[in-house]
Amino acid sequence: MKIMSLIAMSVMLLSTAVSASESIPRSGFTSGVENREPIDNLGQLTNDVEKVYFFTEVKGMAGHTVTHRWEHSGDIKAEVKFKVGSDRWRIWSSKNLQPQWLGEWIVTVVDEEGKTLAEESMAYVPVKAMDTPATPGDTQMESPAENKLN
Repeated sequence: MKIMSLIAMSVMLLSTAVSASESIPRSGFTSGVENREPIDNLGQLTNDVEKVYFFTEVKGMAGHTVTHRWEHSGDIKAEVKFKVGSDRWRIWSSKNLQPQWLGEWIVTVVDEEGKTLAEESMAYVPVKAMDTPATPGDTQMESPAENKLN
């Protein structure tokens, strides 16, 4: 009897995972959205870029509300709610980032009940310093002949 209960519970959990992926076929971080489509897919962003977007395609949830929950270091930084207008709906939110907010950023897409539909993460990393710093004699000067006006 216990085995049947475990099998039934496993089937129920698997069907929940499948329905969640069917509801959100695509989601991810991007540097911009054009014509309602992400222009790229980011897994990492350097801290000289101060704005990032999160794109989500939603299917079969017309009339429902989904939320983008932006998290950094375990703290919720923003929640953006969207009313889904049709059976296929594309949404995006953005976050202005401070250069010192390094580390992992997570956006979780949740429904009205707080159920996770999708989750993605992105690393916000420092810009690498140049390998060799310039020294005072490295500047190239124009020769006097190049400076002549004709």
